[in-house]
Amino acid sequence: MSNAEKNEVKEQTVSKVASFDTEKNEHYAAELNIAKEELLFQNFEKKKRAAELIIANTELVYQNAEKEKRAAELFIANEELLYQNTEKENRANELIIANKELIFQNTEKEKRAMELIVANKQLAFQNDEKEKRAAELIIANKELIYQNAEKEKRALELLIANNELAFQNKEKQKRADELHFVNEQLKAKEQQLSNHINAIAVSNASIEFDLEGNILDANDNFLKIMGYSLHDLLGKHHSIFVDKAYSESLIYELFWNNLKQGIHQKDEFERINKTGKMVWLLGSYNPILDIDGKPYKILKLATDVTLAKKQFLQLAGQATEKENRALELVIANKELAFQNEEKEKRAAELIIANKELAIQNREKEQRAAELIIANKKLALETIQKEKRKAEKLKAAAEFLITNTELAYQEKRGKELFLANSELKKAQEELEAFSYSVSHDLRAPIRAINGYTQILVEDHAKFIDDDGQKILQAVIHNSRKMGLLIDDLLAFSKLGRKQVTSEPVNMGVLVNDVINEVVSENGNTIPVFDIGPIIPAVGDASLIKQVWINLISNAIKYSKYKPEILIKISSYTEKDKIVYCVKDFGAGFDMEYYDKLFGVFQRLHSQEEFDGTGIGLAIVQKIINRHHGTVWAESKLGQGAAFYFTLPNINH
Repeated sequence: MSNAEKNEVKEQTVSKVASFDTEKNEHYAAELNIAKEELLFQNFEKKKRAAELIIANTELVYQNAEKEKRAAELFIANEELLYQNTEKENRANELIIANKELIFQNTEKEKRAMELIVANKQLAFQNDEKEKRAAELIIANKELIYQNAEKEKRALELLIANNELAFQNKEKQKRADELHFVNEQLKAKEQQLSNHINAIAVSNASIEFDLEGNILDANDNFLKIMGYSLHDLLGKHHSIFVDKAYSESLIYELFWNNLKQGIHQKDEFERINKTGKMVWLLGSYNPILDIDGKPYKILKLATDVTLAKKQFLQLAGQATEKENRALELVIANKELAFQNEEKEKRAAELIIANKELAIQNREKEQRAAELIIANKKLALETIQKEKRKAEKLKAAAEFLITNTELAYQEKRGKELFLANSELKKAQEELEAFSYSVSHDLRAPIRAINGYTQILVEDHAKFIDDDGQKILQAVIHNSRKMGLLIDDLLAFSKLGRKQVTSEPVNMGVLVNDVINEVVSENGNTIPVFDIGPIIPAVGDASLIKQVWINLISNAIKYSKYKPEILIKISSYTEKDKIVYCVKDFGAGFDMEYYDKLFGVFQRLHSQEEFDGTGIGLAIVQKIINRHHGTVWAESKLGQGAAFYFTLPNINH
């Protein structure tokens, strides 16, 4: 080998060494870029956690404000409870005063009844005296007749007889005056007794019984309270006012035995009168005595205390209700305290998690800095090592570098071949799946649809009405299967489609989608209420599909309403833009919200609203690939509102 060839070989060796060094440096630079990207991603995550912490702090401030409001409400409730207790005590005092007044009135009534009994006794005594005086008057008249007869016989004793007669006439006049005075007193007593009876009849209910308990008379107050007429009661027994079991008991028999013996009885009973009204009567049974002091009838005096009883029961019910409210308030306070403790625990856990995240971020930053330093040292050491090898082993370096490079290239070639083979295999499988979905699955469906269409068009006269309906159902379901395959294929392609990032004029995009959807609908023309639509950054074609799916659903689920009204709006919220599509259609039950964004999940029947159940799943997948979120709010029969967010690049 000539010197020129050797120099050329050396130059090639040095060139290969430099090329190998360059590749290593590029490899280290790529790792450094990856570390930088990871650090940027961690910083982005740290900002998100900081935003979450701010939101949590805001929520904590709101919860504290709510807690203060609850405390104020509790203070007001306590004040109201104190006021209610004061009112309850006032009502209780009023009830005590009413009871005392009632007792006083009953005592006065008993006194009046005793006075009536004494007056009756006095009247009976005066009647006895009157009869005695009448007997004496008869005797005096007989004596006068006898004296007139003896006057003829005793002519000689005429003066004496006349004097005696004058004396007797004076005595008779005195007796006549006394009799007149007694009659006047008797009339006054009778008038007083009548006044007492009338007073009792006006202020009390009264009823008279004989000693066997049969009703003799009843005043208007008693008849009005009990709802009877006098004709209904005359001759009836006292037992109609008491329970049957009580009327047959020994206590009831003893009660009437005491009355027959002239013993005064008191009672209080509640009864349902003839009209069905519940009444409470408080009164006494008073034996009426004859001139011999023996009872000959029973006078029942009673007072209607129904209103007082009802007020007392109502007050007792109000007191019970107030105690129940107080108990509920205590339970609510305990529950509020427990919720506040739980929220404070959650806040403490969030603070600890944030601190741990900050520590992890610092550790990752330290690791990244160490990795950069290590890479620099490694690159420097490698360069120095290769230089030393080049200087010491110039002759052997060419062979060693050539073998190393060949081995490395052979290894890289094998790895690249395997990676290409796996990628090619995956692409082939994906293409086979797509082909199967788009051709192999569609071919039988097209065949079913075609043959069914032939039967409908060419052999309809040989098929009855039921057969025609079945064929139409087959055609409808085959078309539905085709749409389902198209949606499934579109959903699978979303995972492979590269998401571009470019400014998107949302207002223009929404108007284009509305024009397309309305022209395809062709039935009732929807009314759109469109607010300001904020521009965003993302993949315009994918975001357009989101608008198409949401607006189409809003129109579809409002088709049974007299007017289709759809509101579209947007607003910013810190580092994201929120977009909303709201309708006033069928809505859905939030109980089944978890199924809303699932593939093939439907919350309404196919007969009511058609569809494949993939539209909202596609929306969620597109928004997730744009680092956003999607959610919905609804009330059954009142419509639904769908929200999705995109990053706010200007924030």
